[in-house]
Amino acid sequence: MSNALLYLLLTLGMVSWGESWISAKLLTGVASPDVLVFWRFFITWLTFIPVMIIMKKPFAISRKGLIVAAVASLLLVLYNQMFFTGLVTGFAGAGGILVTTLVPILTFGIGCVLTMKAPSVKDAAGLLLGLAGAAIIMEVWKLDIHLIFASGNAYFLVAALTWAFLTHTSKRANRYTSAYTFSFYLFLFTALFDLILLYSKGMSISVAANHVFVINMFLITVGATTFGTTIYFIATNSLGSQKASSFIFLVPLNALLMSYIFLDEPIRLNTVVGGLAAITAVYLINYRKRVRPAA
Repeated sequence: MSNALLYLLLTLGMVSWGESWISAKLLTGVASPDVLVFWRFFITWLTFIPVMIIMKKPFAISRKGLIVAAVASLLLVLYNQMFFTGLVTGFAGAGGILVTTLVPILTFGIGCVLTMKAPSVKDAAGLLLGLAGAAIIMEVWKLDIHLIFASGNAYFLVAALTWAFLTHTSKRANRYTSAYTFSFYLFLFTALFDLILLYSKGMSISVAANHVFVINMFLITVGATTFGTTIYFIATNSLGSQKASSFIFLVPLNALLMSYIFLDEPIRLNTVVGGLAAITAVYLINYRKRVRPAA
């Protein structure tokens, strides 16, 4: 695959990630978060089977890899519970910016704590700027906990923190299995654990299969997860993690613009200012000076 085609597909993948916030917002009007989590990952798991076959990835996984996938799936259930619950009352655009920019910042911060390694001045500035951006988006100066929950932002914050822990958990899986095999079992376990949660609450997985559910569930499963995540994996292997991860900057912008176009959500000044601060913070943390080879 040529780099030009890979860049195009990766851009479409990031567009699908941004669009998933709009589809998820529409789906919250069709079913409860518990039911949506199950169908999201059950369908994703089914559509990931042909990906595994086409990419010639093994289905076999070690016991340790299976344990890590199970632990990670519990975090993924929690993330999606917060993701959909936040969207019930919150704005898709604000959530898309808050979560996608906070995740790399929180992941880096947790990494510093786990390794007992102090961040550099540049990285520390990025962390502070990122937290400031999140505070601006959440309008913390209002100091009204009920308003923060009502806006969905508190759920988005927990979602971002959960995904940061999920990232560190998933890194452990690299020791035992490939990213594709790990994802296959991650999706399967997430669907199974959520199914257990559903039945423990006496709930059913049945949902009105109208066009809103079918189209938008297709977009967040086949579009955002199966296609978007697979292309990101391929790009990471072909282009390197630094180049591939730089495309993630397209996600918050896409989420904001598409929520304005398709959901008629207002573009608020605090969301734009906070989002720009957070994006700058992610750039500062991920920027590494290139070392030129000696002449």
